[in-house]
Amino acid sequence: MWQSIRMTVLVGIMTLSLAGLQAFAAESQGIQTVTLHIEGMTCGACVKDIETALTKVSGVSVVEITVGKKWVFFSDYANARAAVTFDPEKVGAEALVKAVAGASSPLSAYKARLLEK
Repeated sequence: MWQSIRMTVLVGIMTLSLAGLQAFAAESQGIQTVTLHIEGMTCGACVKDIETALTKVSGVSVVEITVGKKWVFFSDYANARAAVTFDPEKVGAEALVKAVAGASSPLSAYKARLLEK
């Protein structure tokens, strides 16, 4: 039993170490993460549209979109945020905002604004 606990702790420490190394590697390579507040989303298809548009931008490596929860089962798209990791030498935050607006359709008009760098 103690051996399995010791192995679990060891794996946890190794995982945290690797996560720290990845963050350090990202900083040393000039990778930047910004958070965008996105307006106009109403459903899961909107999330997919915006995620696809941001992923297609040259220099973007990771896109994570989060939405709030309303009650227990329903999503609240009024407070949607996108954390975008990108190479600032290839693309700027303004291009990310334009990509979100470019994902708009006649049924859904999206707007984004930069929250934090």
